Order: sequence, then structure tokens, then C-alpha cells
Amino acid sequence: MKRVLAALFIIIGIKAASAATLLDTFEQTLTAMGRYCVEFTVTMDQYSTSGRYVVSGNDFYATVEGVEYYVAGGVKHEVNSQTKEIIVDSADSLGSDIISNPAQGFAALARDFDVVDTIVAGCKAVTLTPKQGGADSIVVVADQSGKLPQRIVYCYNTAQMVVELSRVERFAAELPTFDRSKYV
Repeated sequence: MKRVLAALFIIIGIKAASAATLLDTFEQTLTAMGRYCVEFTVTMDQYSTSGRYVVSGNDFYATVEGVEYYVAGGVKHEVNSQTKEIIVDSADSLGSDIISNPAQGFAALARDFDVVDTIVAGCKAVTLTPKQGGADSIVVVADQSGKLPQRIVYCYNTAQMVVELSRVERFAAELPTFDRSKYV
């Protein structure tokens, strides 16, 4: 019986290490790019929107539905050109999920969630469930190379939010930064 339990713990340990390795692979591939740009589409029920973000270290720039987010040095500037409104806040208020804080990357997922390997449509994937409990989960699906994320599915009680990463590539230009003089 002890041997069976020991074997089971080894198998569980291997699966957890393998799943964490997929998240590590994503993180390593993105980090190796230096600055990188991601174009994405978010779909939930009948709602759909597209956007893009550029990440450089702990800083990032994002644009979604005419709103620009500049995050640098721990400060977030949210610029809504339609309403001519600028909100300045601490970057700590962003949370650790990939959508609201892409600079956190996949390291936060491995820290905050239990990770299990899976396969989705023939691609490597991981299913993440909160370590603190709860019914929500996240499924992250790799592209065909297994080195970059392609789809992130946030599963809520009765709904799903799907984030399709249509393009992930190195960004050669400088990271866009907030320029106060443009709004004075």
C-alpha cells in the first residue's frame, strides 16, 4: 500500500512539475523577446472586443476600445480620449491576471493557482484552479510550437471569457510611455 501511495505521489508530482513547466516555457519565451507585443480578441457571450499590449519588463502599454493604459515605475495612467479623462493610480491596483496586468506574466498564475496538464484540440494546455478555492478556473492553451500561449479561457460559474492571442511577437520600438504634455 505504501508503494502504491508513493507511486501516486510521484505521478502527481510529475504532472504538477510538467504543467508548471509549460507556464515557465511561456514566461521564458516571452522574456527572451525583451519587449513584446500581443494582439488579442476578448469574447464573452455576445460581447467581443480587440486590443493590443506591449510589455517591457514590469512596464506595459495597452489599448482596448479607445482607452490607453500606460504602466511604468509602479504608476498606471489610464487615458480615455473619448471622455478626455485621465486616471492616475498605483499599478498595484491592477491585480495579477494576464488581462489586467500582462507584465505579471505567467509566473503569477503558477503562484496563485493549482496547475494541471491537459490537451485542448491537440495542443498542450494547463487548467488552473485557484489555490484559495472557488469554482472559477482558467485554461491556457499553447500554440502548435508549445512555446507561446494562444488562447486563455476564463471559466466562470455559467459563462466563459475567451481571449484569443492572434499575434505574439518581439516589439523593436520603444515602449510607448505616458506624455503629460499631450494632455495639458
